[in-house]
Amino acid sequence: MPEFLDEPDQLATVPAAALASALDDANVSDTWIVAQQLRAPTLGIVGGNGLDPQHLRRVRNQAFQNLVVGTIAERVFRNSHLADLEAAGFIVCDLHERGENRDYAVQRDGLELPINVKVASTMFRNARQTVGLDPQDCIPISTYKAIGASERVPDLVYIDLVDFTLREKVDAFMHALQGSLALAWALLSWYGGPGLKHAQDEYVATLFDQHGDALVKLAPGVTSYRVISAQRVLAIMRANPRRVPGLGVPAAGTGTFNAEVNVHVSVEQETVPWDDVAETLRRQGIQAVLDQIRQTEPCVQPAPTL
Repeated sequence: MPEFLDEPDQLATVPAAALASALDDANVSDTWIVAQQLRAPTLGIVGGNGLDPQHLRRVRNQAFQNLVVGTIAERVFRNSHLADLEAAGFIVCDLHERGENRDYAVQRDGLELPINVKVASTMFRNARQTVGLDPQDCIPISTYKAIGASERVPDLVYIDLVDFTLREKVDAFMHALQGSLALAWALLSWYGGPGLKHAQDEYVATLFDQHGDALVKLAPGVTSYRVISAQRVLAIMRANPRRVPGLGVPAAGTGTFNAEVNVHVSVEQETVPWDDVAETLRRQGIQAVLDQIRQTEPCVQPAPTL
């Protein structure tokens, strides 16, 4: 892997033609401003090779790099698990193009189970001190996304691939890349600007077209998908605010606050294996799973008037 990933300044020494060629090979279009500038360096105004420093990030784009991990999780889940439901008579709709909460929808008999596929690949090593969970038993769910889902897609379930080794495996794979894909990876990791998201998607599509089989093999060979509904995530948040340090509850014993606003849930106690949910779908239908999501029970909660 070239040193560009860790030394972004060195990208400025690469001729524009080489950078543009790398983007061509990665099928990155001119919807991204940086691609435009590299293919017509006079548009860059500054910088000898068309790379405009105003688009250079201070740190690598972790969200872009997470796309590869997330795509692995989605492809394995789609091909290894949702395909089994299709064989059992369910309809599986791919909803990625809509840009909403749902990645997939499982449908039958006029009912739908909406699904969002996620991956937990980085261990929260301070989980015990911060949220009261063992690091191996702790995964994060975005608080804001769960709230949004409860309003727009109230029956949404999160499917989490839990594998705390996957991040390192993917990083090692990407560092071993050579040629155009390695150079384009560095560009997209360090540079932003208008059109970036579309360019990232184009790159990831090309990456998986060329290396998809090898990337998918990085996922665990046994089922590691766990399920929790957006409704249960919010119930955990209400019952135990300490699980959401970013909302303003100090990390235990530190007096400081976390930047990420996530609900941290227990894998063993608060999620269930996807295989169990799939078995319920096959034996009892979608309504049985929806009933579990919508289940309520009476409770007493504080209602102060002062």
